[in-house]
Amino acid sequence: MNKAQKALYRGVNKLNDIVKITIGPNGRNVIIDRANGSPLITNDGVTIAKEVMLPNRHENLGADVIKQASLKTNTEAGDGTTSAIVLATAITNHARKAIAWGHQPIKVKDALFTAARKALEILPRYVRQIHKYEDLRRVAINSCANEEDGTMVAKALSKVGPDGLISLEMNQIGTTQLTFTNGVKLPATVASPYLNTKNLHDVKVLVTDGVIKTIQEILPILEDAIKTHKPLLLVAEDYANEVINALVLNRAKAGLQITAVRSNAVTDYAVVTNATLVSPQNDLTLAQATTAHLGHASQIIFEGEHMTVLSDTKSEFFNEHIDRIRDELSAATDDYKKTRLKERIANLTATAGLISVGCPTEAATMEKRLRIEDAVAATSNAMRDGVVVGGGITYLKIAENLNNNDIGERILKRALPAVYRQINRNYHFDAKTCDVVDAATVIKSVIKNATSAAAILITTGSIISNEI
Repeated sequence: MNKAQKALYRGVNKLNDIVKITIGPNGRNVIIDRANGSPLITNDGVTIAKEVMLPNRHENLGADVIKQASLKTNTEAGDGTTSAIVLATAITNHARKAIAWGHQPIKVKDALFTAARKALEILPRYVRQIHKYEDLRRVAINSCANEEDGTMVAKALSKVGPDGLISLEMNQIGTTQLTFTNGVKLPATVASPYLNTKNLHDVKVLVTDGVIKTIQEILPILEDAIKTHKPLLLVAEDYANEVINALVLNRAKAGLQITAVRSNAVTDYAVVTNATLVSPQNDLTLAQATTAHLGHASQIIFEGEHMTVLSDTKSEFFNEHIDRIRDELSAATDDYKKTRLKERIANLTATAGLISVGCPTEAATMEKRLRIEDAVAATSNAMRDGVVVGGGITYLKIAENLNNNDIGERILKRALPAVYRQINRNYHFDAKTCDVVDAATVIKSVIKNATSAAAILITTGSIISNEI
């Protein structure tokens, strides 16, 4: 093994040593010192991993590769991010020993991928679907390591369903509360990257089915937004370039919280926010539009090519609007159109949960928000894909089904118990009576991503690095 490889492997193990103490129901917290703002206290593996920057740049490269397993697991499953690092480290360490004994790195990599596929084929034997609220609650409690918060997450998801929206915000009142509101997911494309934003609160909404051609057409609306300091959302079919440029300038110079989106679902936006649709069909032009024609949303969350509108001020014509879409569905003969109309109805009639997180201190509030965020993702996945016995025990069961004859299976068989052993170090429990449950999606994502990250490392033989 050369110096580059040794540095990479040292980095992997150093990252693992930092993160592994957080795994399991009794995992410890890590305090992250931030240059700006309060320190962040968390036991969320991926959040901690992102902050790790090892002094040795070559060691840091190894840590960065393993971080990818945690980041991908967070994206796919929302939980299991520490398990991904622990397992990736174990696979890497066992694989490098096999290579030291004479096995070819490329063959070990291929064997590992084959073994991982076998492990994922074994996993469904231990999966059971959730049929009781108590199962849902146990997954949530296990994920966020708090009975009260876990119960709140389970209650929210039992109402909105696995594909429903649960949004989180932090408050200053020092308590955590769950409320329900109408949450509608609608297609939208932000008109300019300079108008991008993550979310808006207490928003006024202008909706038109035409093209906004000049800034003068909407000048009274903009002036009102500046005067009242209220965020403004414009929804239109399209915008002239001069309009977009003027909006960007107003946002930058006047401090106006404004976002403009293009959408082909303007009628949906209008009924959801109780806005008057500015349209020839309503004998209304943009030049005639006033603040009386604006709608309102309590919160708007932007996500890629759609956004979610939280509003309790739906139009009085909302039910008629849904009935018209249902009539259109009944008359439709094209399967694709039927599917789209069903999705549209489902989105418009959805309920959303809002968890407002608050603690006595800012650091505690941020730590709790991260835990609840993980619990929402893990519990949603559990509702969709079922659960397995937690505490790392399912990794043990999968390992028992792998054999020692194949090098890939032998490595995975020895590496999988690492998750169980680390959880047991942090939280001593009896494997025979363990009643912890995990989302099956989490186990699947951890095995897949940990194997992938380890495979990259064991097939790396040198480093190219520019010294500063």
